[in-house]
Amino acid sequence: MSSPRTRGFSLVELMIAMTISLILLAGILSVVYSSKVTYREGERVARLQENGRTAVEMMLRDMRAGGFRGCTRTVPFTNTLVDANTLLWNFGSVVQGFNYVGPGVTTGAWAPARSTLITDALPASDIVAVRTVRTNMPSFTTNAAMASTTAEVSVDRLATDTLPTGRTVLISDCNAAAVFAVSEFDGAGTTATLHHETGITGAGPGNDSIDIGFEFQAGAQVVPVDTVIYYVRQSDTVRDGVRNPSLWRIVGAGDPQELIEGVEAMQVQYGRDTDGNRIVDDYVDASDAINWDQIVSVTFSLLIRSAEPTATEADPRTFRLIGTDYGPFSDRYERTIYTTTVTLRNTTS
Repeated sequence: MSSPRTRGFSLVELMIAMTISLILLAGILSVVYSSKVTYREGERVARLQENGRTAVEMMLRDMRAGGFRGCTRTVPFTNTLVDANTLLWNFGSVVQGFNYVGPGVTTGAWAPARSTLITDALPASDIVAVRTVRTNMPSFTTNAAMASTTAEVSVDRLATDTLPTGRTVLISDCNAAAVFAVSEFDGAGTTATLHHETGITGAGPGNDSIDIGFEFQAGAQVVPVDTVIYYVRQSDTVRDGVRNPSLWRIVGAGDPQELIEGVEAMQVQYGRDTDGNRIVDDYVDASDAINWDQIVSVTFSLLIRSAEPTATEADPRTFRLIGTDYGPFSDRYERTIYTTTVTLRNTTS
């Protein structure tokens, strides 16, 4: 008895099966590729937004604490520092700025003239400085009244809290405020003595006088203060042969610090109170002969760009930052604008 014949796939059937498999595989690869592109685009957008939010929050934090003088802004104020009228040590004013004035992004100039402390700042962007409390450093409370306006300052402290020689601090209560440089921090246990002699500088400018102008009583606050300068400069990081612009910061007499890569431009205007009612009457540029004591708020706008040119087409748009136009850039970098206004709370309380 003969066995039945075994029959396999024909060549046509194999070709059809392979074609169907290739179509299904192509569909799967297309979905995977599309998902990958979508994920990368979402990641780029998230990074762009995160850079903008971080830059804004850092500037807001320093500006909100700017000009702190205790219970009220109207108390008598003394600045004992050497060079007390210079950009870094003029704690009599909360903010100070430099406006880049055209006609072009490379042919204009800063008004007033840019401080020599700020090197390599990119043209066409403004510069802003704020005198503010340093929230990442210890603060103290006096535990005894000063015997005279030249006496040492006795404070309570945590056993591990200390201040370096030259550290600029503000002492304040509801009656007066003063800025001086700590010439020596003499700590023992939970108390310490702050000296403010002349002739010792450390990291700061030193004191021009030992007289802080007021006999502060027990309960006065002592907080570290600095001038913090924000500006735009090329990054130290090189990506494919290109240095992106970045937001930079100078704190006191310290070295410049690169904060956020991709901040391409910054424009700043200042809310001015011209009649003393602590309400903004108009917004002006730093070049408009400002009386800085009249400034009660700040508006700033940042142009943020992606770290790499990832857009599919060149961007033809023009970006407006507080009345100043940037672009079109005709490149494939992605960009967005962040604009906000902050009230200098210590000038309006």
